[in-house]
Amino acid sequence: MVTHYSTNGSDSACGRTSPTLVSSADTATVSCKSCQRSLVKPEAAPVKKTPSLADLRKKPAATKRATPAANAGFCFKAGWHARLRALPNTCRLPRGVAGQAFV
Repeated sequence: MVTHYSTNGSDSACGRTSPTLVSSADTATVSCKSCQRSLVKPEAAPVKKTPSLADLRKKPAATKRATPAANAGFCFKAGWHARLRALPNTCRLPRGVAGQAFV
């Protein structure tokens, strides 16, 4: 017969209720595994290593500043604009899949 932990005699720590429930208020005599687990002092919660999604939503997103690229070499966009400005006429066909055709 399993002995449950109960202080009032009818309700046990594991949730079972019965008028014929064998129960005891002494923790040393309890043999129900569920009651024993509920009597054990809960261990400290493990330390969170990463923030939860709720914590991340609470914090405002940090705005990233646009950092200008240090002279990393040749800028293709600026070079292309300089090349187009150097052309003698401004009548150019739009670029498509084929190569640029100049008129």
